[in-house]
Amino acid sequence: MTGGPGQRLAVRVLLAVFAGYALASAFAMALPSLLPKPRAQAVLTATLLGFVVHLVAALWVFTEPDLRRVAAGLLLPAVLLTALGLALQQTAT
Repeated sequence: MTGGPGQRLAVRVLLAVFAGYALASAFAMALPSLLPKPRAQAVLTATLLGFVVHLVAALWVFTEPDLRRVAAGLLLPAVLLTALGLALQQTAT
């Protein structure tokens, strides 16, 4: 990515906050249907693990030098997990 260091930092912060949140929420949406627990415990477990996913995503954003790889590495799994979560919710009802 071209641009000054301030612009690259701003993109990293936006990726860490918003793409990390998208990945964490997609993870927390898809996981409860896969866990062999009662629904309430599965949702709580997935939500707590979602915080860990967001933290790891934010750390990765600031350690990986290639911003395109970071964006693809966060957004593509978020889209796939969202599709999986929606498909699992449709089959569960």
